[in-house]
Amino acid sequence: ARLIKVHSTVDGHLAHTIKKHTEWVTAVAYSPDGVLLATGDRNGALMVWEAHGAGEFHSLGGHSGALTDLSWRDDSNILASTGEDGRIRLWEMSNGKQVKNWGAHGGGVSCVHFGHDGRLVSSGRDRHLRLWDQNGKQIKAFGPFDDIAMQAAFTHDGKRVIGGDWSGQI
Repeated sequence: ARLIKVHSTVDGHLAHTIKKHTEWVTAVAYSPDGVLLATGDRNGALMVWEAHGAGEFHSLGGHSGALTDLSWRDDSNILASTGEDGRIRLWEMSNGKQVKNWGAHGGGVSCVHFGHDGRLVSSGRDRHLRLWDQNGKQIKAFGPFDDIAMQAAFTHDGKRVIGGDWSGQI
C-alpha cells in the first residue's frame, strides 16, 4: 500500500494516516528517541516525518531503485538507507543532507543496521554480509551464503553479526 497508518499502542486507534508516497511503502523505522519516523518506497522516495504529529520533516532523494531498509544511529541524528541500487546512504537529520554514500552490494542491498558503536552491517544480493565504518570503509565481509543474504544484525554487545539468507540459512 501507499499509505502509512500509525496506530496507538495504548488502545489501537488510528492516530495518523500519511498519504505522500506514490508507490508501495517498503521500509519504515522510528528513530531511537521516538521523535522521527522514516519511510521509504518502491520508487526510491525517502521521507522523514514528525512522529507525534505526522508532519513532513524531510523529503530525501537519492536512491535510483526501491528502498529496502532503514536504520537509525543510536543518537537519532543519522539515518542509513539502502536500496536495490546497491548503495548505502547516510543522512544528517539536522539539515536533511546526505553525508555519505557508497556502493555496498552488487545487485542490491537487502538490509542495513547500525551497531551501538556506530558501525554498520549490511546484507545483499551478492550473498554476503559486510561490516562497515561510518565512512563507508569495509571492515570485513562474511559469506557467501548459498542464496541472497536477506538480513543482518549485531548481537547486543556488538561482538558478532548474525545474518540469514533467502533459503533460511543463518
